[in-house]
Amino acid sequence: MDITPEEAARTLAQVHETQRRVLRAAPPMFPAWYPVAVWTFVTGIQFVTEIPPTWWLLIAVPALAAGLVLAVLKFVRDVKNAKLRPHSSVVDPWAWVGFTGWMVVTSLASVPLVLWFVELGTAYPRTLMGVIMTAIVAITSPLLARWMSGRTARRAERAKR
Repeated sequence: MDITPEEAARTLAQVHETQRRVLRAAPPMFPAWYPVAVWTFVTGIQFVTEIPPTWWLLIAVPALAAGLVLAVLKFVRDVKNAKLRPHSSVVDPWAWVGFTGWMVVTSLASVPLVLWFVELGTAYPRTLMGVIMTAIVAITSPLLARWMSGRTARRAERAKR
């Protein structure tokens, strides 16, 4: 079968257009619920070590750990079974730099927050910090996931021009 250079160029352009549409429509780079689940675990640990009687630890810590294990297993299953996943060669490395920076900032922000609550004499400062940080992560992780996917789609678009 002979194909002309024009037909090859047109077909390649169609392939690139399909790739762009698929990358734009692909699900986020990571499930946004996962960091929320991790911060919920952290908040739960803060709560059970700060507020209830000590004997609660015997029940709450294994229950929280089991919940975290289930979240990790669901995360792995969801990522493994995702219908659309961009190949690692297509993913914008700056998206992962942004993700890492977001994780560092959200983790480190908890330290001055809890110290501030302690300085104010707030009751249960660690638990309050955990609740606030969980809310911040719940609000920002979907935005981060979409930003990462958008960077990857834009990188693929630039690479094909």
